[in-house]
Amino acid sequence: MKLLVVDDDPLLLELMQDMLEGQGYALLLAANGAQAWEILQTGDVDIVLTDLVMPEQDGVSLITQIRRNFPGIRIIAMSGRSQNDLDIDSLQLVRVLGADATLTKPFSLEQMELLLAAMSSRH
Repeated sequence: MKLLVVDDDPLLLELMQDMLEGQGYALLLAANGAQAWEILQTGDVDIVLTDLVMPEQDGVSLITQIRRNFPGIRIIAMSGRSQNDLDIDSLQLVRVLGADATLTKPFSLEQMELLLAAMSSRH
């Protein structure tokens, strides 16, 4: 199972890399949606875990692009900011746009493992 983790926080990427590679996942990392999109063009990715608020290209537009071009990829949206300026729950919004699941930061290793197991079994 190949995962692409997209987040602009280098410490979170490092932590996710340690956690997920330790669980046997093949892992690709990107710092924003634009980098993730380049990786998606060249690789076989099964699941994308993406933050929503990032520079250059945010997670919302990335999710929309993935759904339009790679409908078979499973998407998990992550965010530490549930409410935006418009008082709209951004994690609920991305579910409508095509995310298969959401995680609110901070999340536990157990939450991540359970969600990835569920995603893997549906793949």
